[in-house]
Amino acid sequence: MYIYEAFVATMLQPGLFKALNMASVKIVFYKHKVLDDGTSPIVLQIIHKRIRRIHSLKYSCKIDEWDDNQKIIKSKDKSQKHFIREMNMHFEESLLKVKKIILELEREAKNYTVDDIISKLKGVDSASVLDFIEKRIEELYKQKKDGNAQAYKNHYGVIGQFIKSKDFTFDQMTYKWLKKFETYLISRGNSTNGISFQMRTLRAIYNRAIKEKLAKKENYPFDDYKIHSTKTQKRALKKEEIIKIRDLDLTGKPAVERARDIFMFSFYCMGMSFVDIAYLKVEDIRNGRLYYSRQKTSQQYNFELLPPAMEIIKKYSDLRNPDEYVFPIIDPDNDDPYRSYQTQRQKTNHKLKDVAKLLEISTSLTSYVARHSWATIAKRSGVPTAVISEGLGHTTEKTTQIYLDSFENEVLDAANRLITL
Repeated sequence: MYIYEAFVATMLQPGLFKALNMASVKIVFYKHKVLDDGTSPIVLQIIHKRIRRIHSLKYSCKIDEWDDNQKIIKSKDKSQKHFIREMNMHFEESLLKVKKIILELEREAKNYTVDDIISKLKGVDSASVLDFIEKRIEELYKQKKDGNAQAYKNHYGVIGQFIKSKDFTFDQMTYKWLKKFETYLISRGNSTNGISFQMRTLRAIYNRAIKEKLAKKENYPFDDYKIHSTKTQKRALKKEEIIKIRDLDLTGKPAVERARDIFMFSFYCMGMSFVDIAYLKVEDIRNGRLYYSRQKTSQQYNFELLPPAMEIIKKYSDLRNPDEYVFPIIDPDNDDPYRSYQTQRQKTNHKLKDVAKLLEISTSLTSYVARHSWATIAKRSGVPTAVISEGLGHTTEKTTQIYLDSFENEVLDAANRLITL
């Protein structure tokens, strides 16, 4: 213990932190900010990896009361002498506390950030919102969850434009702040569901920060703020329409035919999402079963491939090379497979609109409609909602119900007609 204390005492000498390329900290008279009483705050300035943070020392003074060389308040009034001494000791103690925190983080060989230092200093972990989102984006990319990473990246841009600062922490995210952010989104022309998406993303981020001890649970603003959404346009097809798509003769239209085949494969595989179809590899098919991990949630799937699904697979793959993609969606030579997937998804949806025109289907046909249609037809066929929820990979039946709401009234109306006297 004595050896470590001696080490700390040595390391706290001025200049050593900079020489060792560690985080730096110093007491700063923040003259750029002038308060209503004409004073400016005294703060700790912490810099690490070119990122700067300010931590308030809860005191301010006028510029002629500050000694910038010694980093202390000058005592002019004798009656204030003891108070000023205490304040200067507080500044020095806070400075030493931060230096010790930095040394601890260095000793633990952690790849720490400025916000980690601030969190430990406060004793309550309340990190920068934008920095936390940045970390989350990096994690998602490493986990190969490119879609989620892209969604967080877009959200990061929206939040950044709104707060115009990197010094915004979770404890500043109050109910009042959420309402201001909502007003901002409305002014940008976001729809109710667009606002709902942004708020749900922000809520997920806050919940994650609480789990990581970077936000206070008692400050959670979403207990009071309610997220609203509206029902989307009906996106499910009837069984008769799915059969028409299946049987459509697309001879001489290979691009449209491929789009149709991907749509039908999704339907045969319990509404398998386009991104999961895109990343599907030959090695995922074993003994007539499909084994894969959903890109969005990492949920593991294992189910029997129906004969028509296998027919579609064999149409596009000889199943010889386990490392090859099953469908010609992602270019294996593309350095950015996610961008390749996005491009092909757009092309597929464009071709599906041609299918809709040929069959005079009024629903806006996209690859996602196959997912909704599978859920709808399964429900109408008597499959319990819990089973449908499992097939879709939803964590709650409430999410599944969103898929099914578009036809519940029709079912109820038909049932009511049956018992009308």
